[in-house]
Amino acid sequence: MRRRLAKAASALVTAVLLTAGGALLTTAPAQAEPTKQTQVQAGVWVNYKNYATYEACRQQGREMLNGGVVIDYECNWDSPFWLLRVRIE
Repeated sequence: MRRRLAKAASALVTAVLLTAGGALLTTAPAQAEPTKQTQVQAGVWVNYKNYATYEACRQQGREMLNGGVVIDYECNWDSPFWLLRVRIE
């Protein structure tokens, strides 16, 4: 009788653990999904064009930003020029 009770209890514990493990596995992809959406919404940085001066680079970046062509820009020194990087959706 004790063996039957022990076997039944063991089966019950195993079933509970498997169910809990399955629940964790099914919720894991749902939790990872918002991270992917955030990365997509953040946009993609693209190297656009080189400029001889920092001011020319900033001017072009501002024009593209104000025109709604890009969502952000930055000018970085890329010897011997300034590289305009833009972020697009």
